Amino acid sequence: MKNVLQTLIISLVILAAPISKGEPAVIAPKAVESLLLDIVKVSDQRLLTVGQRGHILISEDQNQNWRQVEVPVSVNLTAVDFLDENHGVAVGFDQTILLTQDAGETWTVSHQEVSNLQPALFSVIYTSKDTITAVGSYGLYLETEDGGKSWENRQIDSLSDVYDGFSHFYDIERLTADTWYIAGEKYIAEADEYGDEFSKGMIAVTKDGGKTWDKVNSPYEGSFFGISVKANDIYVYGLRGNLFHSKDGGSSWNKVPLGVQAGLHDMIITDAGNLVLVGTGGVMIEKSATNTKAAKVSKRPDLKGRAALIEVADEQFIIVGEGGVSSSSQVENKAQQ
Repeated sequence: MKNVLQTLIISLVILAAPISKGEPAVIAPKAVESLLLDIVKVSDQRLLTVGQRGHILISEDQNQNWRQVEVPVSVNLTAVDFLDENHGVAVGFDQTILLTQDAGETWTVSHQEVSNLQPALFSVIYTSKDTITAVGSYGLYLETEDGGKSWENRQIDSLSDVYDGFSHFYDIERLTADTWYIAGEKYIAEADEYGDEFSKGMIAVTKDGGKTWDKVNSPYEGSFFGISVKANDIYVYGLRGNLFHSKDGGSSWNKVPLGVQAGLHDMIITDAGNLVLVGTGGVMIEKSATNTKAAKVSKRPDLKGRAALIEVADEQFIIVGEGGVSSSSQVENKAQQ
């Protein structure tokens, strides 16, 4: 089985073209149609998305129009988060970390380590004026406590496998100021005297703002793309349409049936409490958290993968991925054609 990193690269074509790492991003007329990997709602009027070749785009009219802003790097950007309406962070390949103080209009390089190995950051949380934490490949864990002036590359030994190695960390999410979760690739949890190995999908929690981390009981031997948390609900999702739900901090889990085999790349819990997921093959899945009926599944006719989404109004979503930016209504209209 391919690991999650390989699946993401293949399905979302992250390395689709050569990248000139030392050059700023090129302003491209069709950037809004290019591979985009994350999206955030900066304010009621402003949306911002990031993606391949250093593309960062802003919409100020609810997805009607997008404009690309200048960015000092052209590496693939994988995730973005904002502390408030002005202060934001974007991360990507080569451990690239970009900061903005003007709602995304301008960006500066806070950290980068160019390498042929292309160590990548996949997720980031901006938790206070001084504190930002980013995670990525092979247990990569970077944090700043001075607003990005300096960064510490920490090794979280409590999250290693039985051989002291590390799986990829794909998502870091915040429940409260001090309680955060990590989800990631499967790791070798046990190995017996006969050489047989047993894997679990990575789930971890900190309850002291990242100072210490502990593994959480995992319900699945495969990899997880991400985690969503809200109140007492924890959802982890990943390969082959696997979605699991816990209401007791991860001590026990129930599998949520979705009726799909697609890899699941992002999920949100809507204001109404419903679940919406996107993933490979252009799928978008909508499921009521309180209704046992089958999930509603729609697909892009061209099957281009979806990477992330946000809710902009009641049950209205903006989605980004392999085909650029689209809305949930566009997905439904195309699916009906």
